[in-house]
Amino acid sequence: MHLIKKTADPPWTLTTFAYISIAPQTIGVNQQMLVYMWLQVVPPTASGDYGDRWHDFTLEITRPDGTVETKGGYDSDPIGFASATYTPTQVGEYQFKFIFPGQTIAGENLDPNDPTGQEYIGDYYKPSESEIETLTVQEDPVPTYPATPLPPEGWSRPIDANHRDWWSIAGNWLNAPGRNWAPPNGYAPYTNAPATSHILWAKELTFGGLVGGEFVENSFHCGNAYEGKWVPPVIIAGRLYYNKESDDIYAGMQGRTMPGPGVYCVDLRTGEEIWYTEKFRVEFGQIYMYNSPNQHGALAYLWEVQGSTWNCYDAYTTDWVYTIENVPGGTHTVGPDGSIYRYQLSTQNDRLTVWSNTAMPELQGSPTGTGAWQWRPGDKVVDASSGYILNVTIPSDITGGINRVFPGDKIIGSSGLGSTGRQYIGTEDYSIWCLSLESGREGTQLWKKDGTGDGEITLEFGDANAEDEVFTMWSAQTRQHWGYDLNTGNQIWGPTESQAAWDMTVGTTKYLADGKLICGGYAGIAYCYDSATGELEWTYKVECPYYLESKWGSNYIIDHILISDGKVFLFCGEHSPDDPKERGSPIACVDIETGEELWVIPFYCGHWAKNPAIADGILVFLNTYDNRIYGFGPGDTKVTVEAPLLGVPSGCSVMIRGTVTDQSSGAVDSPAISDEDMDQWMQYLYMQYPMPTGAKGVDVTIDVIDGNGNYRNIGSAVSDINGFYSMSWMPDIPGKYTVIATFEGSDSYWSSYSETAFVVDEAVSEPAPDSTPAPMTDTYVMGFGVAILVLVAIIGIVLIMMMRKK
Repeated sequence: MHLIKKTADPPWTLTTFAYISIAPQTIGVNQQMLVYMWLQVVPPTASGDYGDRWHDFTLEITRPDGTVETKGGYDSDPIGFASATYTPTQVGEYQFKFIFPGQTIAGENLDPNDPTGQEYIGDYYKPSESEIETLTVQEDPVPTYPATPLPPEGWSRPIDANHRDWWSIAGNWLNAPGRNWAPPNGYAPYTNAPATSHILWAKELTFGGLVGGEFVENSFHCGNAYEGKWVPPVIIAGRLYYNKESDDIYAGMQGRTMPGPGVYCVDLRTGEEIWYTEKFRVEFGQIYMYNSPNQHGALAYLWEVQGSTWNCYDAYTTDWVYTIENVPGGTHTVGPDGSIYRYQLSTQNDRLTVWSNTAMPELQGSPTGTGAWQWRPGDKVVDASSGYILNVTIPSDITGGINRVFPGDKIIGSSGLGSTGRQYIGTEDYSIWCLSLESGREGTQLWKKDGTGDGEITLEFGDANAEDEVFTMWSAQTRQHWGYDLNTGNQIWGPTESQAAWDMTVGTTKYLADGKLICGGYAGIAYCYDSATGELEWTYKVECPYYLESKWGSNYIIDHILISDGKVFLFCGEHSPDDPKERGSPIACVDIETGEELWVIPFYCGHWAKNPAIADGILVFLNTYDNRIYGFGPGDTKVTVEAPLLGVPSGCSVMIRGTVTDQSSGAVDSPAISDEDMDQWMQYLYMQYPMPTGAKGVDVTIDVIDGNGNYRNIGSAVSDINGFYSMSWMPDIPGKYTVIATFEGSDSYWSSYSETAFVVDEAVSEPAPDSTPAPMTDTYVMGFGVAILVLVAIIGIVLIMMMRKK
């Protein structure tokens, strides 16, 4: 704190107190530690990014061997703190001391709009030294916080923040602006992906499927073409968002009324509706990671776009947050902190500008002071013009436009290249260039390659991938790819062998991911190339075995591709399908390394809904065969087990029996079925196909804890198509048995188990019979005596009856 000072006062000489803290105070050799240094007063003119800073903080370190190390030149932040890291190399005690050399306030970088503290300019703050802090260094490292293993089973949101390592499977799906044609929407690196066609739930979006009656074979409208249903979608923290009304691709340019508001939010794992609002229509999602000296954390937003006006809503509550007016055009991408960027290239003015939807200073709590470190956009309407974060000169020979942006790294662009469309214009002179986005070098040309085509075939940009350091080009007429080094622009492979003829048309999809180039289109064949060499590794045909169901050839059209978790998902459908649609058009899932088919199920891709979405291990998409949204992924299960309730005599068998059932919200208590039979079983459960009578259940392991406390396995069983299993077993010792029936899980289901108990009684001892046999004469006499008694009784009865007759 400071004394109150009048501007007219002469310069003061002020006492300072220096402080130091280290963390931790005990550490292992070669482990890094932290040092904090500060004064009791802040630099008096400091206000956010403006004002003076304390300079030349010095750290004096005395090692265990008595030698002294001095580290200096540290400048403070606006509140007078500085920090440093240090790695000790000797066992023993280290001593740390912070030295402040003294400083006169110079009035550096003053805030033009805030004179706070400027009356202290010229005052002198005297030197000071801190007390000594001692660090104990031991031979063994101090353990780090134990990492939580990735969950082997199902999990739910929210994820406890202590489980940091789960980030790799807990991605979101924000639907990058540009939607249908945004390449990042074909790759999801931060999630598991379904290894079978198991369906968790199906939710009706609107009327769908067969109409019936006089409309015979025709179905309800599916949104193709140009009015795609189920858009965008967005997934944030286990919640799925989509619009009520269909899209209308050309509404704005053709003067039609834009689709109305209405957004659904449903639980990604169950499909259950969480809320519905008619406040807005969602275009894309955003997770903004805000970091300042005062605040840290992610904020989840949904954005509505109305021309050049963007409206922001809270993704949890639906509350309006803020509005941006006059948003500029440009190439969309997402910055490292989740900000939405728009890159604008002006080759006429030789300028590159970048706009950010979080950079307007009005969105902070205040322009200066501590408020400048607080995110406070609530209830504000701001103009986008103050949101530019970059405005740099580019070389004058850069022409054309941007193809891909890698924030903080580079931009790749081109001129003279064509595109697949109604008319194929042969490529002649063209150039491909790359500009730096590295801090301090923004706009610098990294390379530029000029080329000349033959004027007959069309060359177009394919895809680019920073991890693989490759970009590709494609010719639709010849159906060939070329590969180039992203760092130099040099060609590294190509051309490839021509793909099938139908891939010359609109809609051939090309994605670089996981070291592969995956391509597919109207030919219905997925091609996988090594992105480093261009070598064809495998092909997969989405075959149609039925007469004239695929009118474009012998395969179903690949309309969209999604890559995640080492799997390639091929979604089949068409730009503007006839009705009735072709039957049997599927989703096919194949292994990205081998092309092996993992699963396939009938499912018609809505071309204009376009994007499937995947997060938290759950794949969601609209099936336009019935206009229902489907969620694919492993489901929860329930095991039951029963055993005799009454005691079992020793030496007798017991019957152990129970069920294993699917507990997914769409099919609660239905039988759990083997992965091998899952495709047909899901068609039966959700799509009205016949029951696959030969379907098998799942393996159940039976263990017991016997009367002596021994845990042992006694066998296994396989459940049947009704989920029932049983096993007969003869206990080998008497006493109480605890029975544990376990389903260990599969690619389709998470594991579960159940317990019961029965008792085996000790054998009951019978009385020993008399071992001395009776003499034979006794037997004879006894038999003769009985006969006499019987004869006497008969005579007596006859006499009584004769007397009654008299």
